[in-house]
Amino acid sequence: MKKNDNRLCRLNIGMPKFLLKMKLLTFLIFLSVASVAANSYSQETKFKMKFEDITVRQVFQEVEANSEFIFLYSEKSVDVNRKVSVHVNNETIDVLLDQIFYGTNNFYEIHDRQIAIMSKENPEIPSFFEDITYSRQNKEISGKVTDTKGLPLPGVSVVVEGTTTGTITNADGTFALTVPDGSKTLSFSFVGMKTQQIAIEERTTFSVIMEEETIGLEEVVAVGY
Repeated sequence: MKKNDNRLCRLNIGMPKFLLKMKLLTFLIFLSVASVAANSYSQETKFKMKFEDITVRQVFQEVEANSEFIFLYSEKSVDVNRKVSVHVNNETIDVLLDQIFYGTNNFYEIHDRQIAIMSKENPEIPSFFEDITYSRQNKEISGKVTDTKGLPLPGVSVVVEGTTTGTITNADGTFALTVPDGSKTLSFSFVGMKTQQIAIEERTTFSVIMEEETIGLEEVVAVGY
């Protein structure tokens, strides 16, 4: 019994170390996967552009319109009115940026889908980087839902289509919701009313009028007993 007891003691003492190693390994794997996921977008997203004599600002706008990238910079550090020519054919964002900033004092850092543009005179990432990143990733929207008579509708379900992000209207028919940047459509649904899908786009306020769901005679079934 003594030998067995000693063996059990050794196992009990060693177990926490084993669990600690497993947790550390899991954490390292998580960091690795997160890093790969962040880098994969910039490596997998390709651009096909051919522009002559356009401004840096216009290039930024084209990139943002055709991808999920967002540029963060200070106009004191970047001359966005400088004219450039861009020729890329199925190339990654770094190839495009190298063309834009070749021969200048500017350089860039890619953080997932955010691209910080800096200058050699001021090499630090802009202090507003985190604040802008957050505001870009989340947007506050609000609105009011009424029926065709202008009466407020409480309890209407308001959901970002394709997600679990949503809320319901209050007693005044109003709602407020924080949606992730890039959200496309809001879905409004209520019992007895036609479900509506409304594009979010750049809007932050919504005024929604819901119509009653009408049932045609062909949908009515009479059952006699």
